[in-house]
Amino acid sequence: MKSILWLNVFLSCCVVYGSSPFENMSEIKKSLGFSKFYSRENSGRRLKVAVLDKGFYGYEKEIGNSLPANTHYFPGPVTNPDNIKVEHGLRMAQILTSMMTDDLKSKQWIPELTLYNVFGFSNFKAAVDDLIANQFDLVLYSEVWEYGGNHDGAGFINNQVNRATSSGITWVNAAGNFALTSYNSAIKTITDDWVQLPDQNKGLTIRCESKKDKCPVKIVLSWNDFKDDVELGTNKDLDLALTDDLLNIVETSSLKQSNDAKENRPGYSKYPREIISAELKKGTYLIRVKNRSKNFEDQDRLRITIDGDSIVMPSHSKDETILNPADNKTAITVGASDSDRSSSSLTLGKPDLLSPSSIKLSDDTEFRGSSNSAAIVAAGLGLLKSEDPKLTRKELIKAVNLQVEDSDQRGLSLNFLGFWPTGPGCFVDMNINPPPEFLREVIAKGGVLVETSAAGRVMVPFDPIKMATYLNRVFINDMIVALPQGGYAVYPRNSMVPQGATEIFQRPLEAGLCKIQPKTGNGKNFHL
Repeated sequence: MKSILWLNVFLSCCVVYGSSPFENMSEIKKSLGFSKFYSRENSGRRLKVAVLDKGFYGYEKEIGNSLPANTHYFPGPVTNPDNIKVEHGLRMAQILTSMMTDDLKSKQWIPELTLYNVFGFSNFKAAVDDLIANQFDLVLYSEVWEYGGNHDGAGFINNQVNRATSSGITWVNAAGNFALTSYNSAIKTITDDWVQLPDQNKGLTIRCESKKDKCPVKIVLSWNDFKDDVELGTNKDLDLALTDDLLNIVETSSLKQSNDAKENRPGYSKYPREIISAELKKGTYLIRVKNRSKNFEDQDRLRITIDGDSIVMPSHSKDETILNPADNKTAITVGASDSDRSSSSLTLGKPDLLSPSSIKLSDDTEFRGSSNSAAIVAAGLGLLKSEDPKLTRKELIKAVNLQVEDSDQRGLSLNFLGFWPTGPGCFVDMNINPPPEFLREVIAKGGVLVETSAAGRVMVPFDPIKMATYLNRVFINDMIVALPQGGYAVYPRNSMVPQGATEIFQRPLEAGLCKIQPKTGNGKNFHL
């Protein structure tokens, strides 16, 4: 690994204490099953783990503190612009380290950690080259590309991921957070070569609803003509325009697409994509697309994605919002179970796993999204692979899904339970955020707080007797109760339970949730 910058000569075995910038890690470790590993011996070996990201700003000061003391940094062949000070990658590495090593206190699990700068394709490819050459075990990539793929696991980004996974590397990828800001459609051309989009003036409506003055946005238009070879271009050409609600032009992107492998002229691009970056005032805007090449066919598709806070896209697509390389079939794709922005694809059966994502910093700032979820899951898979580095993708997914039951499985009749839903034949979820600490384990396993005719309860898709091995019923309708001090107990139906305790019940025969839960591919709740 000649190009790695060695930042510290101390061995990871010598680290005794570490500090975490996060406030709620202990709760997550307990609820997802990490805690039992920290007192266990590592019967395998120290794992080689890589975090790929386009920014690790501030990482130097965290080595030996919230990152292992032997952490390496791979800068890549292309230097980032001076004004790029992104700390996203640092946060991902910190989450992974905290979860995998109990803030560096469980020294037996401390991995050989390398941070790879993958700002731009050249750095991304160089990272994959190095991963393969140095036989890494596990990769965490908590990013997606708005262009580079065809919504089907193909394209030049996925081609690099395939190289890594075919060499035996376990690749964990965030699903992305474009569930509410993606739009997909066929390319149907109408008057004046405009492409038909679903809203007024044949455009796609977006709204800036910021409580501040402006909404910084990045709008990407791409279409499915990316090749596996990055040097191959396209002769299919679309242009992108952003207007206000009176059709006054705000910004445009009108590169001339080219299939010349040596293309480098200003205003030209080999890639089937257009990008607009802007700061929008509060209000309504239209995205419009123009067909310049007029050579699109029935199977051609476009995708519009928006990255930006406080942006609403009323006509966003549902169920097909996974970007590459999260759409790669050889990757383990992770979505956030507690974020409606987390992307999914029913066609591809992605994400593969779901995990909570809520992370709080010391100033009580909270962050959610699939990036955090992927870092948490990567840490769990890292523990499993430390014990057995030969575990395959399929074996790893199976190992963290053993506790998950069929979501359509139903329990007793309401007549046996003695309470009823408050909705029209269904249970209304209570949406308490954050939920009480003693309920977080059962919620992490698929439980939902619901209203009933006899106060709030937690409904689960499995028999709650499985929450603990020491639980035993006398009668079939005995209650399984979560105790406010922690743990679970069995009480006869209609008996008095401790103040603050909450019953956990299996979805009954007659009723489910009123609010239909979003479909998220084949994703199963992660738990060690």
